[in-house]
Amino acid sequence: MTEGQMFSTVTKPVEHDTSDAAQRAALEEAASSGGRVFPCIAFYQGDRLMLSTSFPLPYVERHVRSNPATKGTSPRESTNRPLIPEHARSIKDYIVANSRNYILPPVTLNVRVLPSVHVQASNAPTRAAWMVVHDSTVFYVTDGQHRIAALTGYPAGRGTASGALDEVESLSHNGLAVLIVYERDISRTHQDFADAAQTKPIPASLLAVYNTREPVNRVLAEIVDRSALLKGRIDETSKTLPKMSQHIFLLNQVRGMVKELLVSDYAMAEDSLSRHAKQLIGTTEQQDEFIRRAMELIDTLTEHMEPWNAIVGLPHSGGVANRIPDLRAAYVNLTATGLNIIGRLGYEIGKDPSESARHDRYLDLAKKIDWKRDAPIWRHNIISDGGKISTQRAPVAAAVAAVRQQLAL
Repeated sequence: MTEGQMFSTVTKPVEHDTSDAAQRAALEEAASSGGRVFPCIAFYQGDRLMLSTSFPLPYVERHVRSNPATKGTSPRESTNRPLIPEHARSIKDYIVANSRNYILPPVTLNVRVLPSVHVQASNAPTRAAWMVVHDSTVFYVTDGQHRIAALTGYPAGRGTASGALDEVESLSHNGLAVLIVYERDISRTHQDFADAAQTKPIPASLLAVYNTREPVNRVLAEIVDRSALLKGRIDETSKTLPKMSQHIFLLNQVRGMVKELLVSDYAMAEDSLSRHAKQLIGTTEQQDEFIRRAMELIDTLTEHMEPWNAIVGLPHSGGVANRIPDLRAAYVNLTATGLNIIGRLGYEIGKDPSESARHDRYLDLAKKIDWKRDAPIWRHNIISDGGKISTQRAPVAAAVAAVRQQLAL
């Protein structure tokens, strides 16, 4: 039996009486073969051996391979799904922009020839182990090829775009957590990828809470906390607002109004929004000024506009707060569409440099517009003949035009 054949038949860790003996054996093997030792944790999931460790990023670049399917070929013949350059680029841009404060989740790799793994003999479900990796050892990506591509480079047109490792020198001192699975069957590797993808998307409102790198989310949090109407009355975790909820809005709905106040487009794609936000409110001073101007609008409407002026005096929960679902069913300005209309008009009014003139316009918006759903101003734009409210851009624009005309803006 040749050495290569001997290595290819090893499917279990080599057990030793003590952990010191296991580590010593790994170091001796590496010294005699020019290999490298990685400390790791060995465990089983089902009947397969798993190894958890971390690789330096330069090692990832040299020894981790992906095999993406290409257009026009069968994905069954390749290890990975087709690579999406835009996705890899967005991850790379995130790493480069936050190279001193970023996080990359672990990637899942597979090996088709198991490296030597030395462990202490034990019945424990997890054991310290030492993996000996030789130059011929290849790790293939099961899940995480776009993270790897973001680090090492990816196809771009007829060439290859640089990865984050090429653009940020300090990343060469960083590492990446990896889960290594011994698996020779490519169909099982495909199943592992599908199993790893069984995740539930984060609700947009919750993402707005957590992703505070985005300036829009930073100012959103301040606006909610400073508003007598909004603070304590926003659902920050749900994807949809239950019909009988005592909250008045989802956080993501308020975010739509903030987007309107900033760029006059509640439906702007997140990539574009991020670019615009960095230009418009990228500094603390710009954010403070934006918040101040937004609070001018919100505070004026809260004081003078029905039913906001009634809700602000209600308790946050309890029997009296049960009025909120009834009010939400009756008023446009307690819907996401209503918030978008308010934000769009706030954007237009906000162009006036005079604070007193803006205040007068906000008062008109609060007092001269009938915000009830059955008001004539909303017919044939956001309110259909069946009474349903539209969230699409064209009806919202038509409703904004109707308000603008009534207020002679």
